[in-house]
Amino acid sequence: MKTTPTADKCRTVHAMQLRRMLTFAVMLLLGFLVIVGRLIYIQVFQHEDLLSKAQEKTRRTYLRETERGEILDRQGVLLASNQRVRILCANLAYIDRYNEPMAKAIAECLGVDEVSLRERLELQYVKVKGREVLDPHVRLKVKVTHEEFSRLQDYIAAYPFDPNHDQLHPSEQAFIEKMRRHAVFVEPVDDFKRIYPNGMLAAHTLGYTRSQEALHGGHTVFMTQGVAGIEKTCDDMLKGVVGWTETERAPRKRELREYRYRDLSPRAGMNVVLTLDTGLQGIVEEELVKGVETSRPRSASIVLVRPQTGEILAMASYPTFNPNAPATAKGAESADKNRAISDQFEPGSTFKIVSIASALSEGTSGLNDKVFCENGRFSNGRWSLSDDHGYGSLSVMEVLAKSSNIGTYKIIRGVGPRRFHQYINNFGFGEKTGIQLPGELSGTVHHVKHWRDVTMSRVAIGYTISVTPLQITMAMAAIANGGKLMQPMIIDRIEYPDGRVMSQYDPHVVRQVLTTSSTRALTQALTRVASEHGTARRAQLEDYTVAGKTGTARKIVDGHYSYSKHLASFVGFLPAESPEICISVLFNEPEGTGYGGIHSAPVFKSIAQRAANYLNLKPSEWYLPADQMPEELVVQSRAVNF
Repeated sequence: MKTTPTADKCRTVHAMQLRRMLTFAVMLLLGFLVIVGRLIYIQVFQHEDLLSKAQEKTRRTYLRETERGEILDRQGVLLASNQRVRILCANLAYIDRYNEPMAKAIAECLGVDEVSLRERLELQYVKVKGREVLDPHVRLKVKVTHEEFSRLQDYIAAYPFDPNHDQLHPSEQAFIEKMRRHAVFVEPVDDFKRIYPNGMLAAHTLGYTRSQEALHGGHTVFMTQGVAGIEKTCDDMLKGVVGWTETERAPRKRELREYRYRDLSPRAGMNVVLTLDTGLQGIVEEELVKGVETSRPRSASIVLVRPQTGEILAMASYPTFNPNAPATAKGAESADKNRAISDQFEPGSTFKIVSIASALSEGTSGLNDKVFCENGRFSNGRWSLSDDHGYGSLSVMEVLAKSSNIGTYKIIRGVGPRRFHQYINNFGFGEKTGIQLPGELSGTVHHVKHWRDVTMSRVAIGYTISVTPLQITMAMAAIANGGKLMQPMIIDRIEYPDGRVMSQYDPHVVRQVLTTSSTRALTQALTRVASEHGTARRAQLEDYTVAGKTGTARKIVDGHYSYSKHLASFVGFLPAESPEICISVLFNEPEGTGYGGIHSAPVFKSIAQRAANYLNLKPSEWYLPADQMPEELVVQSRAVNF
């Protein structure tokens, strides 16, 4: 049967349509397979890579600095605490070419260095999976308070980033407005700033901290680290344990709390309770300021200690600084130096308490023994010794009261160099006291085998030996408490944040230095020093008997002892019959006459009177002069004259 041309044509068209449909179906199927394959490849083989890229933009891990422990005084008064702050950051994508005016705006508002800010705000790229991408999260400043950030936001909102703003293209104006709102932000995790509520009070004891960037578990965190004082000594206990948070961020830098993956709370540090008394510390610092204004010394220090326990109730140095702004201390001469423990000096006449104590304890001298003081000039042909005033025969008590160099040397000759050297060591000179503060020095005591013929005459009156203010204070405290050298205490206890005691520190007796009877006799002699007959009449109090010793040491300048530069000191305790407080006052290079009785004794008197009232000490009973003392209080004499 023949087919018509029309039928053949229809079949051809149908076949072509069928092929097209099949081709389209095949192509559609292939496209579908490609898409499915691509999805499978993305979802299965590229899942981890793409997930990490997404999380780089949205997920962030923040280390949470622990809240540093507090420092308190013995009464619970807060001396060092914390303020919640944030870390200021910038998104460079919102800043771009405006990094210089933005750096200037932040620097003007927060008072930070504009140059370093400009460097941080330059476009920075980091490598991620081999590709360089813009770093959207740059830290600008740590320890920014809520008030500072709010002020910065207002400042940026009104800052003229372009003087021709109104003439800019609308798109450029829109960019600037976005920059004002989103370029600067704070991390969502709280940080802490160390604060000292009382400003400069007890600055040298407390010390200060600094914020330091540290690597912790692969992440960086700004940790607060103790630099000086108790902050440094107790840093491990104060700093606690770091916490961390892993969370998701919305495009506008707001945290999506429902997507917070991990949230490990930091563990707060321990609290440190000091032996300091804020009331007494305030008294000491106020009177130190007055003394400095009067005497104009180069530096000064005061220590107030409880003799029976060795507890430091107050400690101050001049010049001083504010631990809230420790950088300001660098402008003064070592203003952050705790001079009470780190200044070494030749003590001069205050060291005579060790010399006389040695003789009384050894029994080679008694208070009423007479010593011929050579009318102020003594020489053995090889070296000489002199007094400021010419004295004839003086009793041992008068030698101490009038601070005779010649008399002191003659008294100590009966003890001998080796025994005298042993007493010096027993009093703790030449070694650190062990106070729980950094920077303590040990002073210098040359071994007796290196002493020359002249050495003993110089050491006896406080030369060719160096001590610290704390050492001489603890030596006097040993005389006050019956002969026990105490280790000075500055930390009373360590507490958990909830107030439970973790560690309690108790008074520690280093050694028994003197007999009780010799300390009683020496105390009686020291009361004569602080009387009308002694060098410290300006240290007398009306209601309390004071026992103490002045010191006026010439300083070495260019290898020679100066006649114009002195160290003026006074160290004493009260009430003499039942000592409660021991105080040392040292002025380095006071103006005018450098006598300790003129510069240091009046400051001692002011502190002692106010401290006695503050502590509500019982007024002294009538104290008998040496010739009326009960027999058991007097060390019997074995020699009549020297």
